[in-house]
Amino acid sequence: MQKNFLKWSTFIKGTSKSLELTLNKICQVTWTRFHHFDLAAELDKMGVLQTIFTTLPPWKLAKENVDRSRIRCNFWIEGVRRLARFHPVHADGLDVQLSEWHTRRYSKWVAKGLPECRAVFALSGAGLSAGRLAQQRGGIYVCDRGSTHSRFQNDLMREEHNRWKIPFPPWSEFLIANEEEEYATADAITVPSNFAKETFIAQGVDSRKVFVTPYGVNLQEFYPTESKNGRNIFRILFVGQISLRKGIPDLLEAFRKFRHPKKELILVGGMQPEMHQFFLSRKLEGIRFVGVVPRNRVRKYMVESDVMVLPSIEEGQALVLAQALACGVPIIATRNTGAENLFVHGREGLIVPFRNPCALHAALERMAGDQALLESMGNAAKKCSKKLDGWAGYAKQVLGVLDICERNKFNDIKSESE
Repeated sequence: MQKNFLKWSTFIKGTSKSLELTLNKICQVTWTRFHHFDLAAELDKMGVLQTIFTTLPPWKLAKENVDRSRIRCNFWIEGVRRLARFHPVHADGLDVQLSEWHTRRYSKWVAKGLPECRAVFALSGAGLSAGRLAQQRGGIYVCDRGSTHSRFQNDLMREEHNRWKIPFPPWSEFLIANEEEEYATADAITVPSNFAKETFIAQGVDSRKVFVTPYGVNLQEFYPTESKNGRNIFRILFVGQISLRKGIPDLLEAFRKFRHPKKELILVGGMQPEMHQFFLSRKLEGIRFVGVVPRNRVRKYMVESDVMVLPSIEEGQALVLAQALACGVPIIATRNTGAENLFVHGREGLIVPFRNPCALHAALERMAGDQALLESMGNAAKKCSKKLDGWAGYAKQVLGVLDICERNKFNDIKSESE
């Protein structure tokens, strides 16, 4: 009885201390940028951001709408790994070793500098040490996974490499096990789509622990235009990493079969090494490579395109989907992009099976052959863009997850004391 009373008393004192410190005590942990700086900007506006830890280089921080005093940067660990990629003897095995070293060091560095906080909201792979420390202090630890379950992702991508007879770069069992330990330790796991959540459930994670929090979009950066400038070209756009993971081989096959007198495929994004040889062995007529561009130019390509295609094999939820909708652009995407959480099949675009170039080709033919349908989907996308949550909505979802975690922890302790 006395033991339960002490436990209950400790919890009440911890809660009181948390209230005294106010809600301005959420710490974020991320690798480079991802969506975490969009979230941090909103939490900062709300007055609830304590610190965001990142591996972004300091010279890139000026672009972020976050109080500089709230950013802690450790680029040297990230920098060592990036520099190693330019070394003449660099190999996949070395990169794996550096990734493991990077993960261990960064996680410990964050924990060492972690201030008192209500919660740690950490991108998967980066937050185990800090999350545990927050829990020891009576706080909440949320593991934020921007993709599918790490083991599911590993197995699926091994299959994809075998499918195209491209060597599969070794994945580190340590990195996968480290993420699985994060999933087990965290009070909650956030993922951006139902598709991503399903992969966690399939791997044995309790569905009650996994929360779907779809990403937001900056509606000041991405918005529609009224005209396509009188083009006479059917322009197809892809935005993202040019890689096997993004389903590029399926897109190229669908584009090759697509019969249109004036067709064009624009690829915006950086190319992964495994794709160079792939492109050398194929005809590239009608295909334009743009490379990596700033977000204002991404919008320019979107509003000037008839359709955006995202044929990904695997991801949590592609940010470019919401960006395209915000620009009023119809979409063709696989379900494995998290598309079902953003738009309705047949209304704002088409959702097709993954690893199916025939389905991609049929979707292109359908859109190009029915101007009324294309215009209807474009108008629906514009209307959908008005309903899309900005990043403020995403921040509210995250705060809602923290509220649920705190209630659950309170109820668990209360049950133990009774």
